[in-house]
Amino acid sequence: MINADQISGADLARALPAFSSVPRDAVLGYSPAPGGRRVFAFAELEGIAKKYGIVAPRDSKACFEWALQPLNEDAVRAAILESLQAPEARVEVLTMSKARAPLGKLVFPLSGLSASTSIDPSTPVTWRGEVSYHSSHKFAVWARVRVSATMTRVLATEMILPGHVVTAKQVRLETYDDFPLRSDIARSLEEVIGRVPRRAIRAELPVFRTDLAEPYQVQRGEMVQVTAIAGAAELTMEALAQNSGRQGDTIYLKNQRSGKIFPARIEGKDKALVVVSPLAMPARTQ
Repeated sequence: MINADQISGADLARALPAFSSVPRDAVLGYSPAPGGRRVFAFAELEGIAKKYGIVAPRDSKACFEWALQPLNEDAVRAAILESLQAPEARVEVLTMSKARAPLGKLVFPLSGLSASTSIDPSTPVTWRGEVSYHSSHKFAVWARVRVSATMTRVLATEMILPGHVVTAKQVRLETYDDFPLRSDIARSLEEVIGRVPRRAIRAELPVFRTDLAEPYQVQRGEMVQVTAIAGAAELTMEALAQNSGRQGDTIYLKNQRSGKIFPARIEGKDKALVVVSPLAMPARTQ
C-alpha cells in the first residue's frame, strides 16, 4: 500500500526486502490513481537492482496501490453535521458512493448541496463531497440524504398590513421541523416586532425576513430637528419633512420661515444633518 504520489525505495523495500539497500527516498515511479495498480515486472526490477548493485529475486514482481476503504453511514452523517454547524440537525443517509475511497478526511461542503435550501425536510437531496488525501488531492464522493431539524418560526396571528409597525400581539412563535439551512423565514420574535411589513401578511402564515423593513425614523409631515454645519459654525433649527426615510437616507425638508426646501441626511429619530462648505456659501452669508 502507498500513500504518496511517487513510489519510493522505502515502498519497494516493504514489498521486496531484497531491495532494502535502495535509498529510502529514491523515486522509482509514479503512483497509480486510487483504485488502480502499478506493477513492477521482473524486467523492471532487474534494471533497478543493477543500478543499486542488488540481485533481484528471480521472477519477482511488486504491486502498489492506494489503501482504500468504503464509505460508511456514520462517517457521512458526521461530515454533513460538521458542515451544517447545527447540533440539533438529523441526517438520514439513504444511499452513498459505492466506490472505495482513499484514507483521508471526508468532507461534505455546503457548496456540494444540489438543492434549494427552502425544500421540504422530507425530500431527499443529493450532497456531493470529497475525501482529502495526501495534502491537496481530492477524491469525489456523494450521498443521498434527508436532512431536518426542529426549529422555530414566526407566524402572524392576524392580518398584518404593510406600512404599519408589527406589535407583539400580532405574531407568535411556532416549533416545527424544517431544513436547517433555510434562512428566509424569521426565527425569533425580536426579528419581527417593531419592524414594518413590505406587503400584507395573512394570519397563520410564516413571516419572511425579506418581507420586513426597518421603520421610518422620519415620517412625511413630521417636524425634524436639523443641525446645519458650515466650517466652525453650527446652527440648529426645525424643518418640515417632505418625505419619509430611514437612518442614512437623504430626504427633503422645508424651512417653515423662508419656505425653501433643502436636502438633509437622517441621523436618528426625527433628526437630520446638513453639512455646507463655507466656500460654497455667498460672501454675505459667510
